[in-house]
Amino acid sequence: MQLENLSELFWRKIKYILLFILSILILYIIQTKYIFKVPESNNKELLGYIDEYERILEQQIICTETMKVIHEKITEMEFDIHMVQYKDEVRNEINEVYSTYIINNRNSKYLFAKQSSNILQIYFETKEEESSLTKNIKKLEIKLNECKAGILNEK
Repeated sequence: MQLENLSELFWRKIKYILLFILSILILYIIQTKYIFKVPESNNKELLGYIDEYERILEQQIICTETMKVIHEKITEMEFDIHMVQYKDEVRNEINEVYSTYIINNRNSKYLFAKQSSNILQIYFETKEEESSLTKNIKKLEIKLNECKAGILNEK
């Protein structure tokens, strides 16, 4: 008798637990489907933005490496020597950096390429002018010394 009561009590508890779990599941499903709607977003658009950002970062890395190479070339150049072809090659490489900006329809995200090429162009022109000035200063000093020598010889 006691065993039957125990068995009956056990099955009542199991029924109560199963009924409780079932009612919780039904309430959860109703809440998520009809009351609290879970927002659905279009992940394709977000993934597209992430891919575009990664492409921009890759372009920046490539641009940085190219800038370093061009900077080294400009630094090592001897502007006293007449090297028209080499200067043209360096200018073309600077224009290739700028072309990244133009290829991407002048998008502001690629403005780094335009700024980089402008900075390299300014550096190139500054080095060229510096070389020209030092060369002219040397010529002026030689002519000044010749004039001084000519004045001293006349006395």
